[in-house]
Amino acid sequence: MFEIINYIDYLLITVQGYPLVIQIAVFFITVNSILGIAIYTNLTLVRRKKQFRERQIKKVQSRIKEFFIEVLDNDLEWNESDILEQFEFKVGKLTKRSFRSIVGALEEIIKEDRSYRDAVNFDKIVSAFDVIGALESKLDFSDKKTRLRIFQTLSHLELTISDSKILPHTYSKDFTMRQESRSSYMGVSKNDPFKFFDQEVGAILNDWDQIVLMQQFSIHHIDALPDFSKWIKYSKEPTQIIFFSKMIAHFDQRTSAPTLVELLVHEDHKVRKEAILALGRMRYTQVEPKLMEIYHYQPTMCQDAIIEAIAYLQTGRAFTFLRNSYESSTNSNSKMLVAEVLYLYGVKGKAYFEQKLKEEKGFDKMILLHVQNPLIKSDLRERVEKISKNEKLNVDGVEASKGRGLEGLVQGLVS
Repeated sequence: MFEIINYIDYLLITVQGYPLVIQIAVFFITVNSILGIAIYTNLTLVRRKKQFRERQIKKVQSRIKEFFIEVLDNDLEWNESDILEQFEFKVGKLTKRSFRSIVGALEEIIKEDRSYRDAVNFDKIVSAFDVIGALESKLDFSDKKTRLRIFQTLSHLELTISDSKILPHTYSKDFTMRQESRSSYMGVSKNDPFKFFDQEVGAILNDWDQIVLMQQFSIHHIDALPDFSKWIKYSKEPTQIIFFSKMIAHFDQRTSAPTLVELLVHEDHKVRKEAILALGRMRYTQVEPKLMEIYHYQPTMCQDAIIEAIAYLQTGRAFTFLRNSYESSTNSNSKMLVAEVLYLYGVKGKAYFEQKLKEEKGFDKMILLHVQNPLIKSDLRERVEKISKNEKLNVDGVEASKGRGLEGLVQGLVS
């Protein structure tokens, strides 16, 4: 130690013999080096501490997840005290820090298997650990990132909290916060859940907004759905009109079909396309003559939508139209679509398809072989087959299920 002090003293004396500029430079280099080493050491310690804490949380969360699955798999109803008692026995003492692991475990379980949300003990777990109360308190005293995370958690776990807790955030100046909170408000409010559709008829809805809204409709308002056509009538924003057109079709609001028919003359071709597809998926057969009438005056996107809609309608009265469309088509993708619709269009359509398969050569024949291949199933074919299956169920007196499910609609929303 004495030698080190002597060496430092020697360095100081040596530096004092240098010019002033070099002394200043040496001073700043020394100070910066010490600060750099101190900062690096501190960051390394903080990082290692965080990694250790994350490993501990993950380890605890894994045990909590196993315990929750055990409870949820049990068909017998547990009470809150039993759940807490078994939790302390199998996982450990309940602390404030373990709340993060509890919420994370629940989210993982629901993400992996949505059916657990309907388990008899799911709400018991939420009540036992006061998940809703903890989320509400965090919502009042947290930063923006945490609040957004809470709104997402509420959506993932399909939980409802007091709308008075959410309402102040629905008028936030921050766009992301405003959108997330309004979506959550729509899920929990029983008073006026759709008030923000009336207030912001010009708001743009991106794909994620549409998916979240659809989830809220399916989870919280399936038994009291609004009339989507009213927003179509006075909204000027194409993304909103497109979204509500999809909702009308998904929830089969046939009384709103005339509103969709009015959209066939809309100036935006994307709006026209979705209106055509919605009418087809609802099997609103009255519109078929109108679709065939406007076909030749539409862009390719809308023409393809008309062909697809006719496939869903399956009236049997559009065979001549489909045949002429196939013969006059100059676009290979459109030609493949018409060929597939003909293949699915009853006996006459399939007979014509087989005839063309014998006559066509080169690339056109490859198109037909592609359509005929049973290993290549398009979304269109699956939808038409599902329609036929539902028809048979209805004939047998079994009502087909309403809507196409969240997964099917999500695919439609982002397509």
